[in-house]
Order: sequence, then C-alpha cells, then structure tokens
Amino acid sequence: MIPVLIPSLPETDAIVPYLRRIDQSHIYSNYGPLSREFKAKLCDFVSERAGGAPVAATITGNGTSAIELALRYRIAGRKGRLCLMPAYTFVATAHAAVNVGLEPFFADVDPETLALTPAIAARALASAEGDVAAVVVVSPYGAPIDVAAWEAFEAAHGIPVVFDAAAATLNLQRVGVQPMCVSLHATKALGIGEGGAILTIDTDLVAQTTAMTGFGFSASSRVSEVQGGNYRISEYAAAVGLAVFDSLEGRIQRLREASLAYVEGFGRIGVRMQPGFGTEWLTMTISALFEPEVAEAVTTGFDSAGIQWRRWYGTGCQAHPAFATCRHDGLAQTPAVAAGAIGVPLFPAITLEQIGDVCGCVEQSLAAL
Repeated sequence: MIPVLIPSLPETDAIVPYLRRIDQSHIYSNYGPLSREFKAKLCDFVSERAGGAPVAATITGNGTSAIELALRYRIAGRKGRLCLMPAYTFVATAHAAVNVGLEPFFADVDPETLALTPAIAARALASAEGDVAAVVVVSPYGAPIDVAAWEAFEAAHGIPVVFDAAAATLNLQRVGVQPMCVSLHATKALGIGEGGAILTIDTDLVAQTTAMTGFGFSASSRVSEVQGGNYRISEYAAAVGLAVFDSLEGRIQRLREASLAYVEGFGRIGVRMQPGFGTEWLTMTISALFEPEVAEAVTTGFDSAGIQWRRWYGTGCQAHPAFATCRHDGLAQTPAVAAGAIGVPLFPAITLEQIGDVCGCVEQSLAAL
C-alpha cells in the first residue's frame, strides 16, 4: 500500500526544549511567549517569500476560524447575505461563511487552474439574486493567488475579498490588505497539528481579529469591545510550531524533490497537473488532472495496485446535503473538474520509487484504454 498522505510533525525530542520553556514560565495559553514567537517567525517567513513587505498576523485555532474572523471583520456594516465562493473547494469554506451568518453562492472554476477567477466571479455576480456581502477566493490545493487581480476586482465591484489560502502558506507571493487565511493543520506543508492564521498588511484588521480570538478583549483592556470567542492556540501548539520552523527547510527540500519527480513522471506520459506545481510552488495535496471518462480507469488501476487516492474536494460543495439548497451560477465546469482531479500520494517521506510506481500505474491504466 502506498498511502495518499502521511502527516508528519516534529518528533518528541525536537519539541522538548520548547516544553521546558513552558514548564519554566507556567504560561499555557492566552498569547504566551511561545505563541508570540511563533507568530513572529510565521510573519517573517511569509514576508520573505512575499517580497519583503512587513506582514502582520492573527493566529487562530484552525483555518476555518481564520476565514470566519476575516469575513466577520470585512462584512461589518455591509448589507446582503450572499457569500460568493467556488463550489470546487473543501467544505470548510462554506461552513465558515454560514458560521458568520452568510449564505454561500457557489460559482464555477477555471478548468485549467481549478480556481475561481475575477472574470467568472463577475459573471456570477450578474446572476446572483440579492446583495453579495463578500467573495471568498480559494487557492486550490495551495496554488499561488493573483492578489493584484483580486484587488482590482474589489476596487471595481466594491465587494470585499477574503482569501481561503488554506494550503498555500509556502506559496504566498504577495500579501496585501485583503486577508490571506491559511491552515496550519498537520496535513499542510507547514503544519503544527491544528491551527490557522490571518495574514495581511492591515494592522487594524489584525488588531480587531486578534481581539475576536480572545473574547473581544483588546491588547490593553479586559473590556469586551467586539464580539468574539476563544479561537487561540495554546503554548503547546506554539511549541510544535517553533520546532517545525527549526526543520522546515529540510522538509521543503524533500517536498520539492518529490514534486519535481511527479512533474517529470507525469510529464513524460502526458498527464496534466496544475500550472507551476513543483517548479513554482509546493503542497502536500496534489492532483493529477484527467478527463472524467479517463479518471475512472486511473482510480481502478490505483485500487488494484494498492495505491491510495482521493478527490480532495469531493465533487464540490453543492453536492453535500448541508449545502444542496444553496444557489449557484450553473457550475458548467465544476462537475468535470471534480471528477477528473485525482489526488495522488505525496508526503515528505515518500520515495522516488513509490512515485515511480504511481506514475507507472497511471501509464498502464491509460495504455489499457
């Protein structure tokens, strides 16, 4: 069996020095010293990759909470209950919108990039019956987001944009005012077990959403100034995060080598992947892209060979009973995109031999058609 994903976090010995610091401080939560240090490391890491501009962050208990708090901040004072988002996304995107009182309005995606584009979003706006309060733009499987294009979209339409960049922490090429929400789940290339973050250059947004993570208390007050809850990470989660940064470069290098092996192996047999994967950006949840009628033969071959696979986004949010009554723009491309995107094994410890077996299995399946 080749597993589709093996989450891996630092082993105990790597975390112990940070646990000793917790023992000494007797601070276990509430924005403790390890949490603050982890946030600073994350901001520096993202800033360096995004061109060097200072980046601020709100750390949250998970990626879904990051989207919720960013939406709550950006829709304050706006009318309308619709939240435009791609149907082709992990269902957490839709749950986050519902949790702040919005109704998902699902839009189609581009079949090449698997992403909602400004042009698709503009067409969807024309078919929406009711005011759209916000747009959630998803980074499919961690692919880089064209932030400048979405800044122009927001300026043109006057609708705030929030980015669900759950798997894209390694790939943030630009961070602006629009909040970039990432997941730090163990399945992500940069994960701490469970956690999330809102990244932006808008310091007021960070101040307000950070207050929301701690019952609405501001940094200098015990008065609840905004509606919030308990969305913080513990010092123990921060300890794992600091240990992750200690070994992150080695992890990135292993993922890069494995990704390039897939690029070469699938390229040799004419299998399509997302543009730039492996050469320009990295993730741990990749998909090989097929026509729907071919995908079934590939997955049957995987099953016979003992190779795990996934449709990471299922067949789209609109197919889940919880969201089956939500309106959409017709979703002309989404069913075929969802049927043809097959998640293949990738994790830091995967071997080149295993990648060769995956590519070889696909080649045999295609040859048998």
